[in-house]
Formats: sequence, C-alpha cells, structure tokens
Amino acid sequence: MPTTEKRVALITGCGKENGIGAATAQRLARDGIIIAVADIAAAGVENDNTLDRAPTAWQGLDTLVARIEEAGGEAFSLTGDVSREDSAKSLVDRVVAKYGRLDILVNNAGAPHGKDRGQIEDVPEEGWDAVMNINAKGVFLMTKAAVPHMKARGWGRIISMSSVAGLVPLPERAAYSASKAAVIGLTRSVAHDLAPLGITVNCICPGSITTDRAISSTLRAGWTDVQAGLAERAKLLPAKRHGQPQEIAALIAYLASEEASYTTGQAIAVDGGGLPASAF
Repeated sequence: MPTTEKRVALITGCGKENGIGAATAQRLARDGIIIAVADIAAAGVENDNTLDRAPTAWQGLDTLVARIEEAGGEAFSLTGDVSREDSAKSLVDRVVAKYGRLDILVNNAGAPHGKDRGQIEDVPEEGWDAVMNINAKGVFLMTKAAVPHMKARGWGRIISMSSVAGLVPLPERAAYSASKAAVIGLTRSVAHDLAPLGITVNCICPGSITTDRAISSTLRAGWTDVQAGLAERAKLLPAKRHGQPQEIAALIAYLASEEASYTTGQAIAVDGGGLPASAF
C-alpha cells in the first residue's frame, strides 16, 4: 500500500460550486493537504425548489479537482452514499488504499431541502427518514469507518456540519433540527471517547451561508427575486450580511490543524452574531 508523508483529508458533499465542501477542499489543499472530494453524484443533488441555472463551466467534482490541481494542490474524486454503511466504508477504504492513510474527515454531506419542511403533522415519514439518514446517520457511518485508521496513526481530526438549527428552535424544521442536534450529540460523545488517542472531534453550526440552501430557503420564504430576498433577510442578522462558504472553510482549516489539538467536543456557531429564526 502506498503511503504519503502528507496528511490526507476526505470531504463529503463537495459537488456544488458555491458549497461549503468545495470551499473547504480548496482551502485545505492550499494548506498542503491531499484532498479526496466526494458526493453522492458528481454535481451533488439539487434542492427541490432551486432556480434554473445559467450554463457554467462547473462539472462538479471533476471541476473541483481540476481547480485544486491548477492551484498546485493534489486531489481526486469519488462518489458514494454516506447513508449506506457499505458505501460509507468504501469511501474511506478507497482513500486509504490510494494514500495509505486518512487523517482528516469533514462530514459535510447534507440532505437537500425536500418534504421535511412544514408543520410536524404534514411531514411524511419519508421526509423525516431522508433527512435523518444523510445528516445524522451519514455522520455516524463515516465517522465509524474513519476512526480505526486514525487510531492506528494516533492522530486525527473529525469535523462535522451541524447547524444553528441544532442549537435554537426554528419554525417548521423538526426533522432538520433533530438531525443537526443529533450531530452535536454524536460529536460530543465521540470526542470524549477519542480525546486520549490524539483524535479531536468537533462540529460547526453555520447560520445563513450563501449556498444553494440559502437560495432554497429564500424561495421557500416567498421571494422570487433571490438577491432581493437575501438582502432583506440579511437585515435581521446582527452582522447585516450572510456568511460566505470560505468563512466556514477557514474555521474547518483551523480545526483540522495541529494548533487545534486542545479543541474537541465543541459545537461552534458561525452565524453573524446570533441568528433569528425568521432569517434562516
């Protein structure tokens, strides 16, 4: 098995051009880390109410890998379903087979907006299951698959994506909030178990970040002019603006670093100063 001296990161949910996964992959690559970018499909899965897109050069994971390589980094892509144990394990095993190690896992894959939104009596079982399977079960399965490789090296970083919805109540978000609260609970428990072994486990709780999810939320709020809707919703935020994927990536880069060795079991909100429910 080949083994590189560089650290290797596996990041899920990287198929969207304006996503946190793509921003994180490019940031960690600039830090000299080898990057494995993954998603269930090359360009991810669309939310159920996003706008038609103008043609771009973005072709999902392949474009992301090309951009990393053009900037002098090293990356490769792979697809798989984090909500299935065999697929989650295969994602990890393929990275280890290629590089001989896995040092950093970023659990960024998230369920697209779908039938999970609404009053609890209107949420169908399949809507609940779809969100829980990806957002919560997927983090469990990917972490389960990655930890043995990190234990073998005595070093590791696991960073998962929760949400402010896992910390504060938001309207008509029962399934989503439950899934993100589950990530926080899993993070804290696993961090406790792995702290003596040189492995840190943390999660990030973003507020409104200008990704496809923010666009979808804006459309769901009744806006047809997305930019006007985003601008109006930003007025409710203490920072008076929405966050950028690169700002989440910067925190992930810190948590993935050697300097963060004493930071574990944390759920860190990045929300512009306190996100009111009406803006999310």
